[in-house]
Amino acid sequence: MPVLFSAAAQLLIKQAALKEWKSMGWLLTMGGSVLCYVLAFALYSVTVKYFPVSVASPVNTIMVMLLVIAGGIFFWQEPFGMRRAIGAILGIIALVFMLSGE
Repeated sequence: MPVLFSAAAQLLIKQAALKEWKSMGWLLTMGGSVLCYVLAFALYSVTVKYFPVSVASPVNTIMVMLLVIAGGIFFWQEPFGMRRAIGAILGIIALVFMLSGE
């Protein structure tokens, strides 16, 4: 769950960047981003209570990366070339290794 809120926060920051500085839309979008980050940090603190931080942190980071890449492509038609595809694939491979049993 912290992954979803962290990715949402980053996507909201991108959306806010497209709005006029200090406009009502910018303020509301940035406020939503801050709220998402607060929720992400709160939920992450619960996550590391039950899972090793050496697994939780990399998994969280890679999952956020993958969701933000997907969001950038979906919402803003950001380019997705070979290098980004390889990076995403390597992230998925890392997740498989991190989450597989020891």
